[in-house]
Amino acid sequence: MARSDGSGGVHDELRPLCAGCRHVAVAAEAMTAQAGASRTVCEMCCSREVAAAYVTIRTNENFPQKEERRMDNALTVDVEDYYMTNGLAIPPAQWSRYEDRIVGSTMGLLDLFAEYRVRGTFFVLGCVAERHPELVREIARRGHEIGSHGTWHQLVNEQSLEEFRADIRASKSILETITGMSVRLYRAPSWSIGPGRYEALRILAEEGFSCDSSIQPFHTPLSGVAGAPVAPFRPVVDGLPADLVEFPPSVTKVGGVTVPFSGGFYLRATPYSFVKWALKRVNKARPGMIYVHPWEIDASQPRLPANPLIRFVQYYGLGDTKKKLRRLLEDFSFRPLGEILQGQHYKPELLHTASPAKGMS
Repeated sequence: MARSDGSGGVHDELRPLCAGCRHVAVAAEAMTAQAGASRTVCEMCCSREVAAAYVTIRTNENFPQKEERRMDNALTVDVEDYYMTNGLAIPPAQWSRYEDRIVGSTMGLLDLFAEYRVRGTFFVLGCVAERHPELVREIARRGHEIGSHGTWHQLVNEQSLEEFRADIRASKSILETITGMSVRLYRAPSWSIGPGRYEALRILAEEGFSCDSSIQPFHTPLSGVAGAPVAPFRPVVDGLPADLVEFPPSVTKVGGVTVPFSGGFYLRATPYSFVKWALKRVNKARPGMIYVHPWEIDASQPRLPANPLIRFVQYYGLGDTKKKLRRLLEDFSFRPLGEILQGQHYKPELLHTASPAKGMS
């Protein structure tokens, strides 16, 4: 149901709101009549029927047409819960002790994207998919692309090559079984493919992946490759090209210094005026990429013990993440990463290999 407000194609549209989990249009298909009232089954919060209310969403029936063509950027999400981050370093064996908040926070992102009618790429952990297969199906049902984020959010540089192959093979199988669709995109936890572990790129190609988004073109204590290409490229390792595209997170340069801004802590900590300027600067040459985690829009999540630096990186700016995402969705155009890659040809770039990191073989 929609009505015109006289603004030339802009409408107020009534959308179902689940009374159980309070998310928009969670399962609008399964409608039954009981005692003269409409009820809807919401698979996201429970298997029983729950009452549905309605909310009003401002939409534009002419979307996605725009007055002027804007560069499309990749919109990406790393689907992991707040206690799974590598900075907190909580072993997977202890994860069951913590409140599970991944469904609510991911649905919050899905509803935000639906409001602006944009689609993105969701890199999903295999362990999250196994625990919440209905969430993965809902992501796919809404038209988003599914990629792999590994199985247990273990850093690539802490795995042997054999362990890495088993990890991505398992996550790929889990996601493909749930969705019935091919999974061909991968992102390493904490961007942990770098010097000494570039052989992982060839393994990804051998396992059926056509795009990797794991090489961060600046260095951090966990990962990153200072001086790595900032534009998408085909990686060459030890003189041999890997049969996949590498798509790094967007950065800009200020005074010769690489400045990250496009996701995670960097998006939360950077004033939006700079984020907008930097992404527009990237778009003068190529598509950019934004990345976010569901827990970053969950300002009420439990604060877990950690050293002051980790707590600062983990929790700074959580209350502003959704506001910044909303402004990005208003100011820029976004598509799934796989669609950005279609029909494009990227030049080979040499990646110099250092001595293998501990744990690799």
